[in-house]
Amino acid sequence: MLSRAINYISHHAIAILALVCSLLALAGASYAAIAIPKNSVGTAQLKQGAVTPSKLSGKQFGGYVRMWAHVGANGKLAGSYPQAHLVRWTLTPGGLDGGYIEWKQRIPKSCFTLATAESFPEYDYASTQTRTTPGTGFGTQVAVTLSGPVGVLVTVIC
Repeated sequence: MLSRAINYISHHAIAILALVCSLLALAGASYAAIAIPKNSVGTAQLKQGAVTPSKLSGKQFGGYVRMWAHVGANGKLAGSYPQAHLVRWTLTPGGLDGGYIEWKQRIPKSCFTLATAESFPEYDYASTQTRTTPGTGFGTQVAVTLSGPVGVLVTVIC
């Protein structure tokens, strides 16, 4: 019987090790959830100089999509969040297409806009430029320039 147990363990050593490690991790997380008070770890617990720009350099930090708009190849707004509208949109055969998309919210200076032309497998391009609504100081416009009459997805990433 002992030889059967040793034989079983030797053939399933990785599975047994994975089970033991999983149980230890679960026990540690359970202990931390019970023993450490809520909101006890934060900015106050970080030592001065513990996080420096050199430690952050080379790392990738993502943003999130704050606003977006989808303009179809027909020049109509297909969808947006939050609600946007087209101030002006031009489709010129053989020329530059595009126009202005406007939201009621301002785009913070820490954000940027990105346009993606829906032209696969062709190689059309799209570019954006952020500007406040002329004369009103209210809202935000994104100027979009396209190389052809294609759909475009504009995103504001913060």
